[in-house]
Amino acid sequence: MNFDILFDPKSVAIFGARPEKNRVGYALVANLLQGGSRDLYPINAEFEEVLGLRCYKTLSEIEHPIDLAVIAIKASDVPSTLRDCASKGIKNAVIISAGFKEAGAEGAALEAELTAIAKENNIQLLGPNCLGVINAKSDLNASFIAKKPLLGHISILSQSGALGTSFLDWANNEGVGVAKFVSLGNEAGFSEVDMLEYLGNDPETSAILMYLEHVSDGGKFLELAREITKKKPLVVLRAGRSTRGMAAVMSHTGSLAPEDAVFASASRQAGIITITSLREFFNIAKLFTLGFMKPLPRLAILTNGGGPSVNAADLVELSSSLELATFDDATKNALRGVLPSMAAVGNPVDVIGDAGASRYESALNILTERDDIDGILVITTPQMMTDSAEIAQVIIRGSARKPLIPVFMGGTSVAPGVQMLREHGMVNFELPPDAIESLDALGGGRKKTPPFPTKQVFASSVMLGFDETKSLLSAYGINIFGTFVRSQSEIDTVWPTLNTDAVAMKAISKDVIHKTELSAVRLNISSPEDAKRVWDEIVSSVHAKLPDAAIDGMLFQPMVRGKEVIIGAKRDATFGPVVVFGLGGIFVEALKDVSMLVAPINHNEARAMLEGISGANYLKAFRGAKPVDLDGIADTIVAISRLMTEHPEISEIDLNPVIATSEGVYVVDARLMRK
Repeated sequence: MNFDILFDPKSVAIFGARPEKNRVGYALVANLLQGGSRDLYPINAEFEEVLGLRCYKTLSEIEHPIDLAVIAIKASDVPSTLRDCASKGIKNAVIISAGFKEAGAEGAALEAELTAIAKENNIQLLGPNCLGVINAKSDLNASFIAKKPLLGHISILSQSGALGTSFLDWANNEGVGVAKFVSLGNEAGFSEVDMLEYLGNDPETSAILMYLEHVSDGGKFLELAREITKKKPLVVLRAGRSTRGMAAVMSHTGSLAPEDAVFASASRQAGIITITSLREFFNIAKLFTLGFMKPLPRLAILTNGGGPSVNAADLVELSSSLELATFDDATKNALRGVLPSMAAVGNPVDVIGDAGASRYESALNILTERDDIDGILVITTPQMMTDSAEIAQVIIRGSARKPLIPVFMGGTSVAPGVQMLREHGMVNFELPPDAIESLDALGGGRKKTPPFPTKQVFASSVMLGFDETKSLLSAYGINIFGTFVRSQSEIDTVWPTLNTDAVAMKAISKDVIHKTELSAVRLNISSPEDAKRVWDEIVSSVHAKLPDAAIDGMLFQPMVRGKEVIIGAKRDATFGPVVVFGLGGIFVEALKDVSMLVAPINHNEARAMLEGISGANYLKAFRGAKPVDLDGIADTIVAISRLMTEHPEISEIDLNPVIATSEGVYVVDARLMRK
């Protein structure tokens, strides 16, 4: 989609324009009047004039062509108004009005009507139930925010209007500029994915921040994100991560949120920077305002206060992606030459509380010359002798040589310094954690293993029978280990072909999913006679708890000693097939140590999954044991990825356990579910 005219219309019709202050219709006209030169046409049958402009009773009275319609009327009147817009050839519409799918079934029907009208007439429809759209470069403010934003190079996509208004008001106060802002609302027309594609190619947008409550097309979203993150940062704050949060999203937008662990894994694949709080969302915008679009992993800290520097050092060292640079003797000696004898010249560098601007500058002149420092956190606390404005000027000059992150801590005493920074296009972080958490997010952030995914339940899912399971897996090079025996009478014939002294026996039944809980697995069976006896015991045990269970036979497997892993897959509602790998047996439930990737995946990505679990070393040459066949595990993962991609009817695969040895990989139990 091309949204050039939406962001820079030459003429705008405002339906629901009003002359009374504190009304949405007034705010829309007032904001458009304060913007760039364009023809404005208020429309409201109740009034002759709105803010000095002629107010038209109907759209048909306007003889001139209209590029953009902004609609703020009652929900029930919106469909007919949109049809009028279509008749006049208007191809862009922003529907501010609420009362659609977020309001219930009747509103959902109205919204469906809007979608149909927009589709039939090729109207690019934003909303309904949205705040509006802003383009700071073209000076378009087709929204009802309180104050026009500053011009910058960050674009904001938000599925929450309230968050949007808060961000823009905060941004004005903090000196953060924006390029474009879009309040997506209910997305009855174009979606967040459509707008993301446009902003990804927008030369005026250097970084994109998104607040998401749902993803309309997971596959397209990831495809776009992979390309966008090669060129510019894409930051996502996602709501609905918890059970209660998901309920709130349903209440707010009527849309389903993707499962949190899957979303986190998919984002890592695509290079998306994921954050978890509004504070991070706001603060990372400051990093982008300072021009920091890439990670700054090696940091130095320069401060006039010991306590803040110690706290900052702790946060850096405990972060996932940051570290304190180590100074050599030459650097320390150079710092000693320009600082008082009681100053600390390690990292952090403490220039002492009475430091003036010249002492900061002397230290910065040395630190900014070091190639092994990517960025410098400059912390200033207010003392009687602190001239924050002069220190700010030092920071402004130093920022031409090295990325500097200003942290003026305090209130009115440091306000002149903060103001000086803003006058020169820089911003201030109020506290060290604000800067450090944002830098950590920019550098990859929280890389801890995501929580074990909650299983999605498909109401119509059924388990495949053994023969169908075996056949389907075999087509992808995955063989279920062992011999399937359909009746006790076959045991004497089958036993000699097993070529082993001991076997495991397990019941094969579509009714028996968790075999150990039903005592449907027995180990170390050493003779045909034992096998017949155990057969009867397993059948009795299963029927004691599941009287109607149909047992198709038993799987006889030679006993194999190795390390258990689980390889599985599920079909996520948003992103499609997701492959899961982890340690098997009790570990997968007790430790919840798993890695996940969205299919399709290749062999290298599968090997990375093996490294992505905390227990990765257990599978290698651990304490003298031989490493397991890691390539064999990876091949099985890739095969499962292909199977799930090529068979959309399969909702879940569970190979657990898979026994891995140094010689090979043995799938000893498999469960496939079909939707």
